[in-house]
Amino acid sequence: MLALALLIAVAALWALGKGDVVVALVLGALVLLTGRTVFRSYSVTKGPTGPAVDVEEQGKLLVYACEVCGEQLVLLRRGTDAPPRHCSEKMVLRHVDVPDRELN
Repeated sequence: MLALALLIAVAALWALGKGDVVVALVLGALVLLTGRTVFRSYSVTKGPTGPAVDVEEQGKLLVYACEVCGEQLVLLRRGTDAPPRHCSEKMVLRHVDVPDRELN
């Protein structure tokens, strides 16, 4: 029903010499649909692959490091197998030896 009304409105505008209005509305609809499709992917995030698990390796710290700027993150709980991103690159997982003294 709505499609029929829309078709009649487009035909009436075209008959009245308002073809440029029809073209502008079609282009606007295409831009709107394309934008919604592109930006919809930004709102969908990949969640954890399982429950968060404490990371314990005897004598080692698991550290994610950014190879671009040197930023480092110590991993205490793992919620997903996917590495975090920093500077638009995936961070690299490193196993760092723990010093003999107690960590605060």
